[in-house]
Amino acid sequence: MDGGSPGKVADVYLEGIRASSFAGRAIPARKFVDGFDFFPAGELSFLSGPGGGGKTTVALQLAAAVAMPIAACPQTHWLGAPVGVRGPVLFVSCEDDEFECQRRLEAASAAEAFDLRDLRDLRIYDLSARLDKAMLVSPQRHRLVRTPIFNAFEEQIAQIRPALVIIDNRAQAIVCDEIDRSLATRASNIFGHLAKLYDSAIVILSHPSVAGIANKTGASGSTAWTNTGRSTVYMRRPDDADDEGKGDGVDDGRRVLISQKSNYGPTGRRVNMVWDCGAYRCTDKPERAGSDIGKADQAERVFMKLMAIFQQRGIDLSANPKSGGSYAPNLFFTDAREGLTKPQLVKAMHGLIDKRAISIVEIGPPSRAKKVLKLTGEADASKS
Repeated sequence: MDGGSPGKVADVYLEGIRASSFAGRAIPARKFVDGFDFFPAGELSFLSGPGGGGKTTVALQLAAAVAMPIAACPQTHWLGAPVGVRGPVLFVSCEDDEFECQRRLEAASAAEAFDLRDLRDLRIYDLSARLDKAMLVSPQRHRLVRTPIFNAFEEQIAQIRPALVIIDNRAQAIVCDEIDRSLATRASNIFGHLAKLYDSAIVILSHPSVAGIANKTGASGSTAWTNTGRSTVYMRRPDDADDEGKGDGVDDGRRVLISQKSNYGPTGRRVNMVWDCGAYRCTDKPERAGSDIGKADQAERVFMKLMAIFQQRGIDLSANPKSGGSYAPNLFFTDAREGLTKPQLVKAMHGLIDKRAISIVEIGPPSRAKKVLKLTGEADASKS
């Protein structure tokens, strides 16, 4: 409503894009900040991890790798993989003060042999001592407002146009009921809008809930947080670590980064690392050149073999990742998969569907019909 004409709806003009205009048009290459395709450029992502688990350190390592000037270092790496985007970085710290950030960066520079004097494009914003550190607040139910801190923050982004923005952390920067779906969606949309408007990757660090730790998703609050962001990565101790109820409880420094959600690639990507000399380093063996030759054929062969085994067992399989326990790659990942990763199994499933070697068919009465995966021969038989 505008103030001069009560009852009049403000004019909004929407212009559709004809799909025919896409024909022959060049598409910009999709870019990721890191070398593992965790954090897409120009989008909002989340990095979740338990308190004291090392996510601030690993985030500062990423910030340093992106902010290092190309003139000082033509190629930089994060956890052993070359970063995909270079440029200014803004690091907003709501908990650790500037001296703690300095300690972490000095340790990382010693471990990774870079000079802190080259990091003039990495700006640390220390909000740790402020009481009014929140960027977004919810003064009342279902209402979210921007604070002066947010406005100043946006001015910095507009002026600097950073390649990467890291906010540590969500609970401090966004003060609202985290289980309120509308607030979670609104908050994520605001930061996602900033990311697209200024072509800056925004990564917000967060803490998982007790349930998020127990089920190893890293989630906390409404699912709208991760649903609205383009990517969610969970940093935790590995499955065989002492916090899983084994050993004497001593932290051996090992961590894993796991892609829990990715709109632009497969989920389940896993990077193993260990804390060493003040920084995290990847412990995964680098793949040999040409080591992926034949992997696609192998994955499809194994997928077909497991399809036949599971159908003989009478187990329904689904191609829908939201189906949980019946999602074929999840089930196959715990079986005789011959060392294949979950992303390879997902890719094999899609390839076999495209080749019509397997099909998605609807079974059961119309009132309770469900879609399942079948070998194409059996799918044809079930339709006849």
